[in-house]
Amino acid sequence: MAEPGSRPDLRPARPPAAARWTDLLLLVAINFMWALKWTLSKAALREIEPVSITLFPMMGTLLLLVPLMRQRLKGQPAYLGIIRREALLPANLFRFLLLGAAGQAATQVFTGWGLKYMPATDAAFISLGAPILNAVLAVVMLGEAFSWRLLPGFTLAVAGVLLMTGVDLRSGQVSNWWYLLGALLILAAKLGGAFYNAYSKKLLGVFRPAEILFYSYIAVVVCLYPLHLFLEQPLSLHRIAGLHWQTWCSLALLSVLVYGLSMVLFLEVLTRRSLAPVSVSIYLMTVFGALISTTTLGEPVTSNMILGALLVLFSSIFANSGKAAVSQGAEPTDPARQPGTR
Repeated sequence: MAEPGSRPDLRPARPPAAARWTDLLLLVAINFMWALKWTLSKAALREIEPVSITLFPMMGTLLLLVPLMRQRLKGQPAYLGIIRREALLPANLFRFLLLGAAGQAATQVFTGWGLKYMPATDAAFISLGAPILNAVLAVVMLGEAFSWRLLPGFTLAVAGVLLMTGVDLRSGQVSNWWYLLGALLILAAKLGGAFYNAYSKKLLGVFRPAEILFYSYIAVVVCLYPLHLFLEQPLSLHRIAGLHWQTWCSLALLSVLVYGLSMVLFLEVLTRRSLAPVSVSIYLMTVFGALISTTTLGEPVTSNMILGALLVLFSSIFANSGKAAVSQGAEPTDPARQPGTR
């Protein structure tokens, strides 16, 4: 326990081999659950709009997180047993609002909008660029070591995405502007996700992973409900009751697996490992996503998609090679053991 006023040691010990293998298995499971998002969202888009696809599963996830929050905050001063007093400080309220709006809300809604203009398989391939975005923001926001490989890697990733979208890299001609819009929305979603990951890691020194998820999801609901009323036709009880079972199943899996369990596990892994190397595991999400969407939705895979995906994959491996697997930032602390708290 650190003495009040003392400076904590910011160099966490290297995790043992057993813990590293556990984290690896967790990352495989996490990326499989994340990969379900494109297919589940594409299926739900048949009946409801992108904001609703994010808003209602998020509300369900909040309800599922309540027992976990009560268990994690047991014995600590918290409103209703689920909201720690520190979270209601104006500075922290702003942080969680920013995290929810620019992170989760932007990520999920842009994904839904992007999927309106492109197949889920294509979105999965474009998401190969996510590790580079995570690496860039890890340098900018977390102060992780800058690598000269980031700039050429990022350039190659952009070229690969443009190739997948059918842009002629020599002439600059675009074959399908709506498809390009969808690709740009998916990239914007990945940027929002990278921001969420990096900013969450900054907050892990004060708040537990479940707290960060819970408080940011409250901010998502607060931000998206007005958009739902303004941009979409509000879902009446009659419309909700008439939704197809596949839509219900998609919303339930989004709530439990994609927005709930996977994110809790991911933030737990981030308490032990740095962001950039962990982000490399996101390649698994693309593999799982492409396999799931091609087998369940029957979407085709073109040669341009394969070439572009390989280019993005190479660029991300190139940009992230040589990075250490141990976090150089502040080690997350247990709020229950901080000075001044019980």
